[in-house]
Amino acid sequence: MKKLSAIFAIVCATSAHAYTSEFQPYVGIDAGLNIADYAYQTDLEDIYYSGTLNAGARIGRNFGVELFFSHSSTNNLEYIDDFYAQNHEVYYMSFGFDIYGYYNVSHNFDFFTSFGVANYKIYNKHEYIDPFTDISDETSDNNVGTRIGIGLMYTFPYDNISGLIQYQYAPIGNELINNMSEFSVGFRYNF
Repeated sequence: MKKLSAIFAIVCATSAHAYTSEFQPYVGIDAGLNIADYAYQTDLEDIYYSGTLNAGARIGRNFGVELFFSHSSTNNLEYIDDFYAQNHEVYYMSFGFDIYGYYNVSHNFDFFTSFGVANYKIYNKHEYIDPFTDISDETSDNNVGTRIGIGLMYTFPYDNISGLIQYQYAPIGNELINNMSEFSVGFRYNF
């Protein structure tokens, strides 16, 4: 394993040296609108908003790698009656690694595809209160899966800023969420 790690480090360093003029690290931020496909019928809202932090590198013209961390808004379902109250809250966090393939459309404009691995941790809190009982349950579930995406990126001329829009599909397979469609808009600062 140590030999494999050493070979990997040498190959990465050699590749980075070969592309010194085209090796471009970046950091970024995305705002997302995500649509959940629930595993069962529920009155919970299926739209989540999210913020994502990214760090990656574009290697050459057609290849890139990226690490990301995302946090969603909380969806709340509340029902209050004279005799009982019910509250249901769901949100998620995700982190992972994506590989990008870039296809140049014009000088500053790229179409891209992505494939990645992500860990989705879904938090589910349910509370039920009536005159005789008070039931509260909070669960969190980790699911690791793949995700695929497509998008468009524009790099502003004579600047280190890129803007992008993208769509990603993630089959989560959680007991609450089957899959997620993620639409996002973001910016990257290229070093």
